[in-house]
Amino acid sequence: MKYILFNLAIVSLYTLASCSSRNQQTKLASNNSETVTEKSFERSMEENAAAESKDMNSEEFAETIVISLSKTPCFGACPTYNFTVFANGMAYYEGLNNVEKKGKFKAELSKTAINQLLNEASSAGYFSLNDTYDNPAVTDLPSTITYLNMEGKEKKVLCRYQCDNRIKKVNKMIEAMIKKTTWKSVE
Repeated sequence: MKYILFNLAIVSLYTLASCSSRNQQTKLASNNSETVTEKSFERSMEENAAAESKDMNSEEFAETIVISLSKTPCFGACPTYNFTVFANGMAYYEGLNNVEKKGKFKAELSKTAINQLLNEASSAGYFSLNDTYDNPAVTDLPSTITYLNMEGKEKKVLCRYQCDNRIKKVNKMIEAMIKKTTWKSVE
């Protein structure tokens, strides 16, 4: 009987340690992927911070990010990629993992398509959404980080857990734009 209780105690401790380790790994992986994505995003934001005071049609504004969407990794087969559109119509896509197109690609989008997406997102209530939809107690979920800049009005939304339907709608619009775009490899 003592032998069974001893083994049960060992198995229980191992399970607790394993779960704790898994939670720490999940938090570390999540923090690392979000840190990398957010650092890249923040760098882009800093580079384009002056755009708010510029004319939307100016040459200087052309290099400002107006749409971006990033999907972070998970422990499974979650698609991981970055998509960025500049005011001049240049779009960049980097497929990282679990995507049909891996690598770096570019395309030129029409200003009409860009403005249509921005207007539809604004009408869907994008700019009134919370900045974050998350629950740190829930592990191993990928994040979708969306950023829009419409006439100098900027908003970034992190969607990971229990996301508002409006952000889901905007994310689907951006994903549709990615799919229907004809991409050229830059590698």
